Amino acid sequence: MENRTAVATLIIAQIVCAINWFSVSSVFSQIAADFHQNVSGLGLITSTFVLGVALFQLPAGLISARYGPKRALSIGLLLISVSSILIGLIDDILSLTVLRFVEGVGEAFIFGPGVILITRYFKKGSEGLGIGLFGGAFDLGGIAGISGWTILGAVAGWRLSVISGGVIGFASWALLLFFIPDDPEVGALSIRLSELRGIVFNKWLLIVSSGLVVSQVAFGLNSYFMVYYLEESLNTGTALAGAIPGLTLVLSVVISPLVGRAYDKSPSPKLVYIALCLAASAGVAIAAFSSLYGALLSGVVIGGATAGAFVFGVGIARAIGGARPEYGALGISWINGIALFGGVVMPLVFSAIAAGYGYTLAWGIGGVILVGITLPIFALRSEAGT
Repeated sequence: MENRTAVATLIIAQIVCAINWFSVSSVFSQIAADFHQNVSGLGLITSTFVLGVALFQLPAGLISARYGPKRALSIGLLLISVSSILIGLIDDILSLTVLRFVEGVGEAFIFGPGVILITRYFKKGSEGLGIGLFGGAFDLGGIAGISGWTILGAVAGWRLSVISGGVIGFASWALLLFFIPDDPEVGALSIRLSELRGIVFNKWLLIVSSGLVVSQVAFGLNSYFMVYYLEESLNTGTALAGAIPGLTLVLSVVISPLVGRAYDKSPSPKLVYIALCLAASAGVAIAAFSSLYGALLSGVVIGGATAGAFVFGVGIARAIGGARPEYGALGISWINGIALFGGVVMPLVFSAIAAGYGYTLAWGIGGVILVGITLPIFALRSEAGT
């Protein structure tokens, strides 16, 4: 590994971004009471946030290609920080929804550029470890954002808890400016339309993205709704409600680097990718058993399977290539954007079913849908994913 300080800075930035990703959903109960909302209204806020992340994946990749991933990442951190602070100051649901969208736009600038930056500091053949560490950092931040910020919100109120996420966002932005080396030849790349079309319409990338949809949706449903589900449907206490989905993220933190190593050595990434996506689908369906044990088992399966699917999906996408190295962030951002569009639709579907027919049916239908989304991966033409 080269430049450990830069790697540590990127991991910190990813942790902080994850905290702000989940800081609002961790205090949904308080927000719902404050703004007189139910699960459907919270589903709309969540979908709006993910829509911002999804819509701006491609623009973020283009900015990263044109001006460098460091600048793209710094833009994202600033948007996240400002939005989080403003969310803690507003007093109407419309402003909250708009600001969550803007915060989602900021999150769009983190993933692709961050992967490109962190893999710069790992030697060829061990990039999977870098991807695993970056993914694990998000999960670690998610533990703080869900479990820690649930408790912080209960003690200090939801407004102060969300504002604090923005404050540490500014701190991580400052670290980025000081400790990440400047991008070489910033501004020298010209965007070629033919290469852009080659990335956007690459059928193998599109197929790989279906697995990332599964990972994103399974992880998102557990992260966004499990705390609220446990508190409101199963009458679980706040601390325990935050701890159960937090365990999901603990597993992801532990497993991500190990899966990164496994990917670097795997002779059959396609088959492993399929198995992990099917396991993630099953994890969602398990939550249909309306009990603490069902929620716990669901979280364990989802935590391990989505962490693995993330690493294998991104690793396979990087192996596909097909364009200049400067477009690396663009390709990764593009497939991540496709995955996130699934994250826009599914919270709306899930919350509508839960509000109308109950959580048991919502979790069960969610798992079945994800199995169907996994099927295109079988069409990948080789074990290398291409």
